[in-house]
Amino acid sequence: MNTHATTQEHTAMSNLKNRVRQATGNTGGDGDAQPGGEVAVKDPRLAWLERGRDDIVRALPRHINEDHFIQAALTGMEKLRNCDIPTIWTALMACARFGLAPDGVRAAIVPYGKTATFVPMYQGLIDVMHRSGMVESVRVGFIREQDAWEYTPSAPSPADFHHKPAVELPREERGDVILAYAFAWLRGGARSQVVLLNRQEAIEIRDLYSRAYAYHEKKGTRESTWHTHFDQQWAKSCVRRLAKHVPTSPEVSDLLHADTDADDGIQTLVAEVERTDQPARTGDAQHEHDPQAGERQEIADWPETARPGDGVPPRDAEEG
Repeated sequence: MNTHATTQEHTAMSNLKNRVRQATGNTGGDGDAQPGGEVAVKDPRLAWLERGRDDIVRALPRHINEDHFIQAALTGMEKLRNCDIPTIWTALMACARFGLAPDGVRAAIVPYGKTATFVPMYQGLIDVMHRSGMVESVRVGFIREQDAWEYTPSAPSPADFHHKPAVELPREERGDVILAYAFAWLRGGARSQVVLLNRQEAIEIRDLYSRAYAYHEKKGTRESTWHTHFDQQWAKSCVRRLAKHVPTSPEVSDLLHADTDADDGIQTLVAEVERTDQPARTGDAQHEHDPQAGERQEIADWPETARPGDGVPPRDAEEG
């Protein structure tokens, strides 16, 4: 028997239990333990996370710090309080599969109705691109009104693009962001094509492709990532478009598809909101006399991707 490994596992689980106690306000005492030494927690999501910890850790790539991942998951549980637990599990396992902690930097788990949804952030996309072994680094930046910059597509790389931020000026004097850009340095020293998006192009991508944005616009809640983190989504749109111009791995493609599939799932919620905005049909006695009919939402544990022929316009890989 490997005593050292057993001790490490016991210590890790004890640390998780301590974090659950802190998150729920249980700091110790005889009343906090149930028979068998299990922590009694008021929040079923936290208790579930403790029980499923080993499965999550097994799904993590070896280079990911499991304590950081679990802590990020615990920190995000409060905003998921109205989500169904199976959808939280699915989103967490997606984070684990791609090795992206749900810390709001590399990935986020976003509530849409009762569905918790995995959303990779642009830094997460960059991390996965690095792992391909074909991309040395990815540069993402923003150009402000007072910055010096030049882009000449016909010039040879890397002389085609130059950006010199006006760092000598206070941030407020540099002006608004006018462009976001992304490019990659590849293994062997070559530089990729530069992808630039102005603000209007980012808005068009948001309006055309983001069903999460459309859902929150309909609801009037303004809680999609396009509402709360516009610049990050702007940058993410650049990185998504960049991925089409650099050597990638199957993992990068899978992550881009997962990102698209997540937003496709919001179609269910958008359709529900649109349905409740319509007056009841004549002769539909159940909906005419049921005051709760407009509030019901039946959401799958993990929404299916839109299928060909279902009336949904095709998605583009450059969406954000």
